[in-house]
Amino acid sequence: MSNIVNEIITGRKTFFIVPDKSLLPESYLEEYLNLGYECYFIDNEKFLSLERKIGIILSVFKDSILLFNIDAQILNVHWETLIQNLQNKYNSTAYFGVLYTKRQTKEERAVLEYRYLYKIGIQCGCIQLEYQKKNNFGLIERVLFANQAMGRRKSVRAVCTSGCTLSFNLPEYGTVTAKINDISISHFSCIIEEDDFTLKEYEKVNDISFIIKGLHFRSDAILFMKRSTEDGNLYIFTFMAANNHNGLDKLTRQLLIPKIYEIMSSNCNELLEKLFSTAIQTK
Repeated sequence: MSNIVNEIITGRKTFFIVPDKSLLPESYLEEYLNLGYECYFIDNEKFLSLERKIGIILSVFKDSILLFNIDAQILNVHWETLIQNLQNKYNSTAYFGVLYTKRQTKEERAVLEYRYLYKIGIQCGCIQLEYQKKNNFGLIERVLFANQAMGRRKSVRAVCTSGCTLSFNLPEYGTVTAKINDISISHFSCIIEEDDFTLKEYEKVNDISFIIKGLHFRSDAILFMKRSTEDGNLYIFTFMAANNHNGLDKLTRQLLIPKIYEIMSSNCNELLEKLFSTAIQTK
């Protein structure tokens, strides 16, 4: 498996399985990213069974949370049986929860919770969504927090495969340009190939110009760490805001978050589409 794929699959991810987008719109995924949660939607399609798709996801993204919309009507899918089978198979490597719309009576909800929480033993709970979707953002956020969906990372990193560059000027070197390896709202890394280029750790670089998938912005940064790789010296920087605090200025951060989500979503979905297509061709 390539280094880029390894980077893409690293970190805990949350997959919403056939979500009701009228109650949980896709725009929420970008907002969850801002909070440090990497989330994706998985839809049903006719060429590959949902169970097969889930098996592929869990074979690649091994430390995942899956939240199932058990109100979705899908041919040949009995949710209780499917989730029971998955719980038995992936009990120690994946975590499951269920989403459902508000039930008419407390008794209906109690029966549902008994089946999934006590009989099957899912760990991420039974989440009753509200008909007013604005209330569901907070409901899901609490579930993500309670189940440590952020994983070990404080901020989510997007692996940059193309369209992400930087440049800056130093008196002793002139203009330095580089491709960005990955970027988050707090850090970025790049490989600088110039043999005579060096920076001391914690040295500040002023007014770096960034292009991230068409977004242009400028920011200061401090070298956090550097190490040698096969492709050259890898430099890891921490963003510095105008007030000399770690991080990006507020406006820049707001502009960058959608681009980070775009990169991450594209990387994950392209990888899954390749795996799904291979499965369809070989079934």
